[in-house]
Amino acid sequence: MMKICYLGHSCVEIIGRHHILIDPDFTFPPQPGVEYICLTHAHKDHIGKVAEVQSGTILASADICEIVERRGIPSSRIRPVLPGQEIDSVTILPGYSLTNQPAYVFMNLLTRRRLPEPGGTPLSFLVRDEISVLHVGDANEAPLNVHPDIFCLPWRTSPVGDKKYKENLIKLANSFQPNYLLPIHYDLPGSEADPAEICKYTTSMKVLLGKFWFLFHNREEFTTEDF
Repeated sequence: MMKICYLGHSCVEIIGRHHILIDPDFTFPPQPGVEYICLTHAHKDHIGKVAEVQSGTILASADICEIVERRGIPSSRIRPVLPGQEIDSVTILPGYSLTNQPAYVFMNLLTRRRLPEPGGTPLSFLVRDEISVLHVGDANEAPLNVHPDIFCLPWRTSPVGDKKYKENLIKLANSFQPNYLLPIHYDLPGSEADPAEICKYTTSMKVLLGKFWFLFHNREEFTTEDF
């Protein structure tokens, strides 16, 4: 059996053969006993509470590992990784966050009147368990040749061209052909969005709505649990 839940912002918790936490800036705390903490990039809304998680090996790009170590995480818990590596049930894939791109810097200056914080080298993560889960951070493009059972879809409101932006997110989801979509990132202050909107865009993928535990056994979802 494997279970998965959305903990707020970009944070997803997976408990199965291994206990995995992705992008720990949670609004609901994870369960104890985390084994691996996967970081897609170094923005605060993705790593903001990493120091609050008392267990687990951190998997991230080398430059992000340096940022994390400066937050007081002992080096014994930090493991730099590269795309193509496999660590138990976690496959590391290239990342496509736009945080280091000129367009992102420009939009940050336009909307927030400041330079963005360093994002580091982004990564994506594919977790293979009872079913497979893909997390690409907050990327809206990710040309990865994988077909996960669950895709963590970063759903949010864009300050420019919101309708087109969301249509592109649905195209991204369709490119992976998942059975399930788990909306994430929709509750970040300043870019909140209604995850139920996704149901208007697709009928081929089931949308896992709410901050619940979704349980899977023999590749089938059979129940949900509240926190």
